[in-house]
Amino acid sequence: MIDIAINIVICGAFAGLSLQFNVLDIGGTIFAFIVGSAILFTQGLSWFSLLVLFLVLGALATKYKRNFKRRRLHERPSRKAMNVIANGAVPALLALFSLRYDFAVPFVTSIAVAMADTIASELGVLSNNAYLITTFKKVEAGTNGAISPLGEFVALAGASLIAVAGYFLLHLSGVEAVLCMSLGLLGCHIDSLLGATFQGKYKGMITGQDTVLTNSDVNLISISLTALLAVIIVEAL
Repeated sequence: MIDIAINIVICGAFAGLSLQFNVLDIGGTIFAFIVGSAILFTQGLSWFSLLVLFLVLGALATKYKRNFKRRRLHERPSRKAMNVIANGAVPALLALFSLRYDFAVPFVTSIAVAMADTIASELGVLSNNAYLITTFKKVEAGTNGAISPLGEFVALAGASLIAVAGYFLLHLSGVEAVLCMSLGLLGCHIDSLLGATFQGKYKGMITGQDTVLTNSDVNLISISLTALLAVIIVEAL
């Protein structure tokens, strides 16, 4: 009973701080509490710590030069429930399934994709050298599906950091950590490809008549596909 109470307090503090520092809105905070609880209660503090690491680093990247990014991309509100679901649903489900199967590598991979994509979006937009991933033609920074040298660097750094954390916290092997890093970067590019193809020729949060998928849809699909690929590779090894 004491352990349950401690876990509830940890998840509450996690969600409360997200709201306090304007990382998430109320809806996002509620779903962050649900996602965090699913991971913490099923797999413990080590798995939960990866989620916290993603949230903290993502929040720092979001707040970095925020006013400049607002002028370049228009207002970017606090992350809402759909954004939390898009980035947290797959890790939460993998944590639940790991009660029976060993999905540690797909779990770390899903967080690595979310981390790589988040900081690539938040920091890559600072670059003036952005190119559409499908044509490699130069476009405005922040355009859906745009990539940049800066974005590539920070995406690799983000995926690597999560993979290293998974190595120490979830006791992954060196090969498994490298796999998570590689798939994290791959998932970020899948996200960009989907953005360029299905989000329309717009910036970030803006949608138009040719928009088929929202930003949250793209995040969810890219994380799901990459996690599935991780499951297939691990089973094949």
